[in-house]
Amino acid sequence: MKSGAIPRLPDAELAVMQAIWQLDCPCTRPELDGLLQPAHGWGPTTVLNLLSRLENRGFVEKQRQGRGYLYVALVNRDAYLQSESRNVLTRVFGGSVKQFVAALNGGESLSTRDVEELSDYLETLKHQPGQ
Repeated sequence: MKSGAIPRLPDAELAVMQAIWQLDCPCTRPELDGLLQPAHGWGPTTVLNLLSRLENRGFVEKQRQGRGYLYVALVNRDAYLQSESRNVLTRVFGGSVKQFVAALNGGESLSTRDVEELSDYLETLKHQPGQ
């Protein structure tokens, strides 16, 4: 993938990328079918179409192996999550982390443990160089 922002994936393509990341190595289409069919009911043709889209977008590369292909992620999970998180924060919350956390809390989805984890994480960030 070229440098710059990582484009947001449609849900179906993201599901394929998550399966590739879960397998954590070059994988075959049948391996992906094994993860995606039970969860989504997709057949091999659907998975192949989604893999082709991901290849065209620069998210995966296919490498010939015998009569089939291995699929390799060109975008790692952490980089995608970081980019998508920034996108949501900017697009939905106007870049305000406070509004984002308040929205989580408003839905009563933050437990005491969640608040403690956030607090600990913020304390760690305060002590990192460049912060």
